[in-house]
Order: sequence, then structure tokens, then C-alpha cells
Amino acid sequence: MSPWKVFVRGLWEEVPIFRLLLGLCPTLAVTTSMVNGLGMGLAATTVLVGSNFIISLFRKAIPNKIRIPAFIVVIATFVTVVDLFMHGFTPDLHKAMGIFIPLIVVNCIILGRAEAFASKNDIGRSLLDGIGMGLGFTMVLCIVGSVREVIG
Repeated sequence: MSPWKVFVRGLWEEVPIFRLLLGLCPTLAVTTSMVNGLGMGLAATTVLVGSNFIISLFRKAIPNKIRIPAFIVVIATFVTVVDLFMHGFTPDLHKAMGIFIPLIVVNCIILGRAEAFASKNDIGRSLLDGIGMGLGFTMVLCIVGSVREVIG
């Protein structure tokens, strides 16, 4: 599969929310406005890209028996970094999104991409997959947030 195809899959063919019906909890809970949707989408994209990179980098060194716990530790590390960054630089957005930032750790989109893609592909493809899936997720959150904001 070409690198472009890997990237575009997350934007259209496999949009996590619409096509795979994954990640509905943050979609419904956080998207009361477009800004909240954008914030959650960018936070999830950052975690997705970072975790895909690390998991792909160490995919051959992680034993099969501890693969899922190892993925969760990597994802939780990136979520903690994003949470602290948002708390320091965007406190109003951090407060609005509340508990849903730490819940990115158990977001099935991120864990699913780690298991299905990053653990089986090289770093370049894993980064493209993370960016594509993350931007697709962000796009949908922004659309849903915009519609909900207009409707009131």
C-alpha cells in the first residue's frame, strides 16, 4: 500500500467515528462546541502519532505476552504529556474537557491503531497512519461540535 493511501485511509475510507463506529464517547461528550472538538481531536491526534511512533519503533522488542499492557503504558505516557501541556497552556479548554482528556488512554481508536497497524508496520507508515486517523477524528469532532453549537 502506498504511503499516500495509508494517510488518506484515516481521512475518508476508515474515518474512526463514521466508518468504524469507534470513539463515540468523546464525540458525544466533548463536542458541545467546535473549539472543544478541535481540542480533543488535536489531543487525540498527538497521542495517536506519538504512540504509533514509539510502538512501531519497539514493535520487535515487545514480547507478545505483554503487548497490550506495553501499548497502554506508551499511550498513557503521551496522554499525561498532553494533559499537562493543555493544563499549562490552555487551562480553559482543559477545564471544559475535564475527565475526557485522561480517558484518551482507553480510547479504542488509539489502542486499536497500535494493535492493528503500528505493531505490524514500519515507523514511516505508522506515523502516516496516526496523522491520517487523527486528522479524520479531528475533522469529525469539529463537524459534530459545529453542528451542536449552532443547534444549541
